[in-house]
Amino acid sequence: MSDMDLVARTGRRAELRRERRRRRRLLAAGVAGALVLVLLVLLVVKLLPDHKGHAATIAKQTRTQSTLLFEVQGESGAAVAAALLAHDPAGHSGAAVLIPPQVIVAVPGTGTLQLGKALSTVPPARSRAAVGDLLGVTVDAGWVIDVPTLAALIDQVGGIVVNVDVPVVVARTIVLNPGNQRLDGQHATAFMRFLATGEQEQARLARLQEVLDGLVNALPHSTSQVSTALSGLGPRSIPSVPSPKLASFLVGLAADGRGNALQYDSLPVIAIDPGNGVSSFRVDPDGTRKVVDRLLAQSVPPGARQTGNRVLVLNGVGTPGIGDKVRARIVPAGFVFVASRNNASFGVTKTRVLVKEATPELQALGERVAKALGVPLDSVQTAEIGSIADIVVVVGADFRAS
Repeated sequence: MSDMDLVARTGRRAELRRERRRRRRLLAAGVAGALVLVLLVLLVVKLLPDHKGHAATIAKQTRTQSTLLFEVQGESGAAVAAALLAHDPAGHSGAAVLIPPQVIVAVPGTGTLQLGKALSTVPPARSRAAVGDLLGVTVDAGWVIDVPTLAALIDQVGGIVVNVDVPVVVARTIVLNPGNQRLDGQHATAFMRFLATGEQEQARLARLQEVLDGLVNALPHSTSQVSTALSGLGPRSIPSVPSPKLASFLVGLAADGRGNALQYDSLPVIAIDPGNGVSSFRVDPDGTRKVVDRLLAQSVPPGARQTGNRVLVLNGVGTPGIGDKVRARIVPAGFVFVASRNNASFGVTKTRVLVKEATPELQALGERVAKALGVPLDSVQTAEIGSIADIVVVVGADFRAS
């Protein structure tokens, strides 16, 4: 082999090595590019909403807000003050919706009553259910405390600071002058209940807010300390949950207040005037919905905002509290409890689920109610049921409450 042949062959080998290196670089670059593309696609898929859209994403979120109905019981056993409290530890936020005791509510198994009078008529659980139905939210727990016991709690925390807006008169004697001041329990509860001549109920709700806010701000920061204080209040403090759980809720609410994340609002109501002054209120649906959307949206149960799912319950057997039993079945199934009342006559043997028209859609809706109640699907019938509800359940002897 000549020197020229050797040089040529060596050159070809070098060229082949360079070509192989170039191909390897191109292959590596292609693989890297493909990996980057895959990663970008995965990132976009993760960031974009699923095929069901944003509403589906919201529906998957876990509820972290908890609610508690706070009621102050007067001498007659009726509530003289009420508020629905809410705390969201995940969102570090709290809310209080102040409720006039004179608002009309539909009490499951009883009928319509003023909220205040319901406390002296039915068990507290039914008051909670009534408020839940009124606002269209889930009420998780309740706390009933009478006026002297609330005063004792305020004294335990060293009194509360409130802004007294008007002279407070008790038995024709001024017991408090206006001004920002620290009040003991007796004066704080007197201020909370006071309504001057000519004032609207909104003024008393504003005083309830002052007392609630003052109490929340005065509570110890320790859950164990608050729990100990609650445990020592005696039998006139009636929470529906153990003291440590109530204490944890209140401490969370206090933290919301310190962080300026505790919002107050009053339940929007419309006065009912029988001709001799306001005696009660009915809820303002549009105004209430706005308050709920702003403060309690997370506690709106599934199905509460759907149309065509309002259920009226008629007691056809005469068993007391049957409406409450039916409500406990239909609300978790996505229906809205409107009210319960007695049927025109008792002695109904077979439960009937009445819908307005014999359409497939309404038949399916009625069958969902029947399934929730555990009665046969042939219970669904067509009838003229008026406009108060979309479905009427006439409870018969075949309904098993337990």
